[in-house]
Amino acid sequence: MARDQIVSSVSHKTATASIWTIGGKFLARLLDFVSLLVLARLLSPADFGIVAIATSVLVIVEAILDLPLTQALVRIPSPSERMFATAFTLSLIRGVAISLLMIVIAWPMAVVYNDTRLFPLVAVVSIAPAMRSVISPRMVLFMQRFDFRREFALDLITKGSTLIFGVGVALATDSYWGLAIGAVAGPTAATIVSYIFAPMRPRLSLSEWKHFQDMIGWNTVSQVLNSLNWQMDRLLLPRFTSLSTYGAFSVADNLAGIPYQTFVGPLMRPLMAGFSNVSDRGKQTAAYLKATNAIMVVAAPILLVIILLAEPILRIVVGEKWAFAAPILQWLCIVSLIGLPTTIMPPLVMVLDKTRYVALRMFAEFAVRAPVTVLGVMMFGLDGALAARVIAAVVACAVCIVITRRLIGASIGAQFHAVVRPLAACLPMIGFLLWLQPVLIAMPLGIDLVIGVGLCSGAALAVFWLSSLLLWQVAGRPDGLEAIIVRRFMPWRNGVVVS
Repeated sequence: MARDQIVSSVSHKTATASIWTIGGKFLARLLDFVSLLVLARLLSPADFGIVAIATSVLVIVEAILDLPLTQALVRIPSPSERMFATAFTLSLIRGVAISLLMIVIAWPMAVVYNDTRLFPLVAVVSIAPAMRSVISPRMVLFMQRFDFRREFALDLITKGSTLIFGVGVALATDSYWGLAIGAVAGPTAATIVSYIFAPMRPRLSLSEWKHFQDMIGWNTVSQVLNSLNWQMDRLLLPRFTSLSTYGAFSVADNLAGIPYQTFVGPLMRPLMAGFSNVSDRGKQTAAYLKATNAIMVVAAPILLVIILLAEPILRIVVGEKWAFAAPILQWLCIVSLIGLPTTIMPPLVMVLDKTRYVALRMFAEFAVRAPVTVLGVMMFGLDGALAARVIAAVVACAVCIVITRRLIGASIGAQFHAVVRPLAACLPMIGFLLWLQPVLIAMPLGIDLVIGVGLCSGAALAVFWLSSLLLWQVAGRPDGLEAIIVRRFMPWRNGVVVS
């Protein structure tokens, strides 16, 4: 009984923390959306393309030098001041190294891509990782307490600064510098505010290096492979397609990533904190399957709405000149949908201190994606890059299922069962969207289209949730996200739901 109470308490804390993180990311992505809405009308696809080249290389360099300092600290019940000083020092070294390396390779990048604008652009965006690296490491204390309110505020401050400075510079210069300055302003503001939320006096020390060294090795390998997996096509496409096509791919990729960044990514930190409080293997398996089910319930219907309404959504969000990117957005969302069931594996692996399995998963995906992407892009351009992403996503999903079975004993059938009910609930919604899709595509851009897409999307999500709750009732009202929602919004049914 005591163990069940502990697990219930951890589940409640994790759910509450998830609400704060998802809320923060949702509002942050809303600010991103507004920024994209404005900048896409001020700038051209080619402007987005040139900045995407610079940031793609930066993402790879950041990943190569990534240090899982937060993950290491969260496992320690009471981190000492020397541990915080060591974390700050390691992060500072990483940030400075990234910035210097980016400045060194800025000119070769300009030569390779035959565009001299890349040299000053890369030099400016390299400031961003330096600022991210010196965020107060004491912020991890709030994570350990399942208190994500300050992270909520930090997300809004970061994206608000990006919006204000990015749009302001774009209006003043009518150039891609708005994108670059916005990318630097956000992390700079976040760093300043982090020391208000979690004060500490920065001090250089490596005395507690031993607490971080175990996680750094395999995590570095996995981060390098992960960045290569997701940035390889971004590096190749500018050489085999026009800058405008590449800019459209970049914008579509950003839009396709919004559901993950808003509803899935924010769950990783509270889930990691939650998993670290449950040591029983059976409880870990149950928690993993419930979390997988919740991810599908939250994100799958949103991705399907974007897939089926991609063309009108793009026309509304970024204008008629971006409508040709609709097929790109659809395929990138399909890739995200394929990968949803396995997004919970990394935080579980981190808690179990089995980071080599994340590296194994990334290597398996890389072994498939690298040759398929190179051949696909060289032979078929953009279509080859999209096909390579789909193939690699299927392989990565299969590998994750096998690894999860090995780690916590969750059978393949149990993992499949965790996603089948949300997918079944999507079917009526898909039929509803297919029925209205031709009408929305035929409508001209204007307020009627905006209202139509909004009402159609809302109605489609309502159809999904009604179907989901009906299937949940048929399945015997198992514990999970639906049960939490019913308890919170229909309290008079608590006696019925909780058995």
